[in-house]
Amino acid sequence: MAARRRLTRRGPLRRIVALAGIPGAARDPVGGAERRSQHEGGTVKRKVTVPLAVLTLLAAIAASSAFGKQQETIEVAVFAASSANTYWAAEVEGAKDAAKKYGDVKITVFDGQFNTQKQLNQMRDALVSKKYEAWFVGPNDGGPLTTTIKQAIKSGVKVGCALVPCGPDIRNTKVQIPGQVVFMGVGFYGNGQLLGQLVTTGCKGIDPCKVFWMPGLPTLPLEKARTDGLMSVVKKSANIEIVAVQPGGYLAAPALTATQNVLQANPDINVIVSSGDQMIAGAVRAAKAAGKTGIKMYGNGCTFEAKKLIQQGIQTGCTVYLPRTEGRTIVDLL
Repeated sequence: MAARRRLTRRGPLRRIVALAGIPGAARDPVGGAERRSQHEGGTVKRKVTVPLAVLTLLAAIAASSAFGKQQETIEVAVFAASSANTYWAAEVEGAKDAAKKYGDVKITVFDGQFNTQKQLNQMRDALVSKKYEAWFVGPNDGGPLTTTIKQAIKSGVKVGCALVPCGPDIRNTKVQIPGQVVFMGVGFYGNGQLLGQLVTTGCKGIDPCKVFWMPGLPTLPLEKARTDGLMSVVKKSANIEIVAVQPGGYLAAPALTATQNVLQANPDINVIVSSGDQMIAGAVRAAKAAGKTGIKMYGNGCTFEAKKLIQQGIQTGCTVYLPRTEGRTIVDLL
């Protein structure tokens, strides 16, 4: 049995040497070592030397094998709801942080442009390509993506989702799709309640307190859930009046326009609250252009930009999200 095991170990070396075309070397490929053979009359020592060409060949093969392993890359597709959105820009940065740490992970970002059908098409194309071993999904709307995500998981793709749940229930923050690795995010109804609490605080001592609510895209299920959460809190305060609801598009530019329109119709606004800090940045510019001061402004996410505005006394407050941490953690778990 012992002799058989030794032959098995030497088998690959014998074949390599034989392929090198070196006469006789395949019979004893062990070089530079003494070998003992038992004979009836005693022990005879023989020394066999493997030619330099064989050693060079073996070294080349070993180096080639190691190089091949170093070159293996894990492809991760990041399906961002929108690359222009500062929240998702931070998520992507977190994903890249994790990729740099591992060294063999490549991140490819797909910009959904807040368009569910576009995002769905991107995911279908990625599935057909069979290029990506993992998906990091930031849904615009998780419901329509469910079937494609199930297909990806069935084909062996690891899937993690952030901010918006992947699955049909926008209020369910648990993993809804069997086989999905992780979901990270805060429930939108609960997030709306936190925003409502900020509004209630800002409206203390003001009667009536006129409020402009600026969601990103009010038709999205996530914004409907967030609005319901907000309203469930502010309706308890008789002094609070929601006098305007206008979409800010999750970006500063459309938020600036929306705020300009609202301030023209309601010049005595007391509070502006939005579902994204980037929209508050637009509202700040609109208020400044209109010469309005003293408006309390509450955002969502607490971005670096929001922190600066709060420190400057321009923005009043925000609810906290950790998008870069989310992105980094999800790639770690995938």
